[in-house]
Amino acid sequence: MHKKWKGYFTVEASFILPLVLFLYLLIILAALFLYCRCMISQDNFLLGMRGERFSEGKTGYGEVIYGTAEADHWRAEEYVEERMLGRRKYYPYFGTTEGTFEEVGEKVVVRAVQRGSAKSIQKELYKVNPIEIVRERRKG
Repeated sequence: MHKKWKGYFTVEASFILPLVLFLYLLIILAALFLYCRCMISQDNFLLGMRGERFSEGKTGYGEVIYGTAEADHWRAEEYVEERMLGRRKYYPYFGTTEGTFEEVGEKVVVRAVQRGSAKSIQKELYKVNPIEIVRERRKG
């Protein structure tokens, strides 16, 4: 018996195998990108939640837990930005390139830009003082 095509399957495999491996790697990188995006989003929410608890020394709530006194008032921006800088090195592959914290009226906005993405990850939280809420409920 003499075969007509010798090595035909080997030639096909040499084209298909690299393509399949590339697709697997692409799926793994996409999963890492989404994982890092979810972690950054969660960290932004937690930092925003901690930042909204700062009351600039008016009620004394939050500063005892999260911050230190500076010139008779508390700075949430410094706390959040310091924590954002510290967390940048812990995201694998797709960390943040920049991050901002700002107070807009009764809201706190925490933004971060992920490396490899044009869209920023933003979390908005309303300032809430649980002690005042409990006092109001007890009065009524």
